Amino acid sequence: MAAAGAPAEVLAVFDGPGSPEQVLQRLDALDVMPSPDEVMSGLLENWAFTLRHSINPLEVELFGLEFVHMMDTSAPDAAEVPVMLISLAADAERTGQPTALSLLRFLSVLGPDDVRDYAGQAADRMVAAGLKDRQWAAKLGKPKPGPCFGYGSAEAGQESIALTYTYGRKSHALVVLIDHDLGGGVKDCFPTDQPGLIREQFKAQAAAYGLPFHEYQPHEAHTIMTRVLRAPLCPQQPDQIEDLDLYLPLLSARVDLLTTMTPIVSANTVHTVKVSLHGAKPPIWRRLEISSQTNLAELHRAIQDAFGWLDYHMWVFDAPLGRYGVPDPELEFNDASRTPLLLVAPGPGDRLRYTYDFGDNWDHDIVVEKVSPATPEAVYPRCLAGRRAGPPEDCGGIWGYAHLIEALADPEHEEHDHLMEWLGLDSAGEFDPARFDLAEINRRLH
Repeated sequence: MAAAGAPAEVLAVFDGPGSPEQVLQRLDALDVMPSPDEVMSGLLENWAFTLRHSINPLEVELFGLEFVHMMDTSAPDAAEVPVMLISLAADAERTGQPTALSLLRFLSVLGPDDVRDYAGQAADRMVAAGLKDRQWAAKLGKPKPGPCFGYGSAEAGQESIALTYTYGRKSHALVVLIDHDLGGGVKDCFPTDQPGLIREQFKAQAAAYGLPFHEYQPHEAHTIMTRVLRAPLCPQQPDQIEDLDLYLPLLSARVDLLTTMTPIVSANTVHTVKVSLHGAKPPIWRRLEISSQTNLAELHRAIQDAFGWLDYHMWVFDAPLGRYGVPDPELEFNDASRTPLLLVAPGPGDRLRYTYDFGDNWDHDIVVEKVSPATPEAVYPRCLAGRRAGPPEDCGGIWGYAHLIEALADPEHEEHDHLMEWLGLDSAGEFDPARFDLAEINRRLH
């Protein structure tokens, strides 16, 4: 402290006798202790990141959990933590600061049970007084559950399971280690924003040790985790103990969310998906019905046929669980031919991005509209509807295509003749960007 420039009278207080309480009293008498307002201001500064426009709700959740954990470790008695947090919430509300509203919104969702109602009411009062909630506030604690997976078994002694969720296009997972030799409870738990990587690691570990790899629908994972959470916790290493102190409240809340997903029957069902060319104006899209068991390599071929692409270039699917294409460790592409559609987009509202030709970057937005029983006499995949012709290969992406249409429509355009020759057209009328031929598309699909 002397090297840091602390005054001599402050050094004397620390060098002198007395209990910690007496030391604090002497420092207070010297007027070197921060005031309560200064303490609150410094505390709320830590929440300033929550005011950014692009903040992900998961970032708020993880920071808030660490904040509550800090309060836990600083309290002389765990029973005092809710009282401390309610007092803190009251002080935060009085500041009227946007960062205080962020703190209160977190506490209302993932704070201790005894604190949530008070924090929520305090936050509502701040909004009523004129503050505006950030976009993440309405989503906090409400990610969409996705596919779950794991490996190991009770017979093997240990089991790992990953529960996946998405906030918009951003995915995350909670990884849970279950020790059956220690009673079948949670041994460790931690979050990750790379569920695709965890999936591949689980598969590799299962293969290396001859253990089963499991795919779970959310309701199946809920049944497993409800049983596991009823068993005694069994961390053994210091980092496992700290992980559970931090993330057990998040795990419990996420497990509850698994019941919000309706079980999806994967056998003999079809996905109805709408595939739209991103950025196209007017819109260019296709509505396809495709077997739920179809793998992503087959979906790639269906999209190629539906839009009239020629499969000349590289392609990839971006999904919450990772990226899928022709397997490539350097590009971190998982094997699309081994990944069924129902795994990465199991139900209505789920989304994927399909990119074709990494030069022109044709992005296709895919949304699952419904999952329904297959029609026995139907042949899948099939196109149900669509709009406009697909662009020609290698025309320069969405902006190049718009330029091509403009040039073909204007005989005086300086590139009109060149583009006519490039497309092999005798007249501009041979190319109709508004043309959509459902029968032709279905012939290609079959």
